[in-house]
Amino acid sequence: MKQRLTWSGGRQIAVTLLSFWAACNLLGQADPTNYATTDSTPATEQVVPDEDYLYFDLGCNMGPWSGYFAPQRWERIVKDSPVAALPATANHEAAGQSPSIIFAEDRKDAEQWMIEIPAAGYLSFCLQPSATGKRIPVSIMINDQPSDYQVRSDGLYYSPFLQQGDRFSVLIPAGVAVYHWSKLMFHSNFNAVIVRPNAPTPEQRFVVISEGNIQRVFFPSEAPGTWPVFDQDGDRTTTYDQTELRSSTERFEVDYTDNQVLNQDTFQLERTFIIREKCSRANWLKRSRIWCTLPIINTP
Repeated sequence: MKQRLTWSGGRQIAVTLLSFWAACNLLGQADPTNYATTDSTPATEQVVPDEDYLYFDLGCNMGPWSGYFAPQRWERIVKDSPVAALPATANHEAAGQSPSIIFAEDRKDAEQWMIEIPAAGYLSFCLQPSATGKRIPVSIMINDQPSDYQVRSDGLYYSPFLQQGDRFSVLIPAGVAVYHWSKLMFHSNFNAVIVRPNAPTPEQRFVVISEGNIQRVFFPSEAPGTWPVFDQDGDRTTTYDQTELRSSTERFEVDYTDNQVLNQDTFQLERTFIIREKCSRANWLKRSRIWCTLPIINTP
């Protein structure tokens, strides 16, 4: 991008900005501070993803029957034998309604749907039989133990608080009643989870990513070219848990705009940062700072 600028004396000059903006963005890379490059683990504990590395949004970033809890990710068991095919499909019952799984009538066998919980939190959903036929209660189990529950006034079932690695299952009885399983949501204080299905323990299978905290975002230096940093534990003297916010992450939406300003006969690049928490976008930070000095190129 090329802009024509005029000095007070009337001499015309041309400033080529694009290449200089790229050079300005390299400022700060020689900083010896070793900031962490991931939001999930400290720099000293980073794990290199294997071939089965998977990533899923959780909490505020997840819709009904989506991500980790999509229907195809549940294990279906009929007469103690896992079955690959799903007995029903996600179906939009009407325009604007969330998808639901419909269990058709005349089921000869009971079905158990099971999934491993990836992070601490709880599930809510609506599971109602049709008005016709014999209504057999749906059984809810956690780690193969029956769980008592009540449907609340909003018509949703809320599970007990679930821990990472818990096995949550729903037993759909045989019979003629049609069951509609809808509005399934997972509620958690974690933004996302990294899943490695072949790992032997829940702690190794699931690496959770916590929510952001805008109060812990700061600029470690007033020097030009310094990127904002998120400090996970709030202690700025420990740098192993700090993440440079050069772009959006699982915790924050990061955006910035550049503007050319004239300061004491010197053209400078001013960068304005806008950083928002992903789960609470009303929590945000806006900061403008001089990013670098722009060279002046004279043209004939």
